[in-house]
Amino acid sequence: MVVEGGSEKSHPTHGIKRLTEYSCWANEAWINFIEKVGPVDEFLVKRMSHILHGEDAWFQRIAHLAVERDVWSILTFDQMRGRLAQHRDVYDSLLRSDLSRVVEYVRFTGERYASPISDVLVHLSHHGAHHRAQMATHVSAQGVTPINTDFIQFCLVNRL
Repeated sequence: MVVEGGSEKSHPTHGIKRLTEYSCWANEAWINFIEKVGPVDEFLVKRMSHILHGEDAWFQRIAHLAVERDVWSILTFDQMRGRLAQHRDVYDSLLRSDLSRVVEYVRFTGERYASPISDVLVHLSHHGAHHRAQMATHVSAQGVTPINTDFIQFCLVNRL
């Protein structure tokens, strides 16, 4: 299968790489937006923190490390930016690895599963988009125009 994007053709892994880049771009944009317009809004800070904690949990599973279960604790903006920088490095490393490698893990519900790394990376992109949409809905309800962090906006802004 060949994926076409813009004027380039690539492997299917190119799509996963683009999703990880999109996730980091959108997370950075939301961190900056929250800090500017709602740094004391617990709903926003908690969800942004959760997105990053969720990525941490999956990266820990992939590395066969103990998983930190408190995925709803609040991070400071400096901590968020630090995690985001770490996550960019982890994504880069994972993208250079065997994405078909199957990782066995236990979900927080206690259920045991196994998934290829490629599926985990797609899941993380969707998980982040889900919570960023919640944040956009939340700020809209307060009369604030949310930032546009749609995937296609990422592609347009970055001329992809």
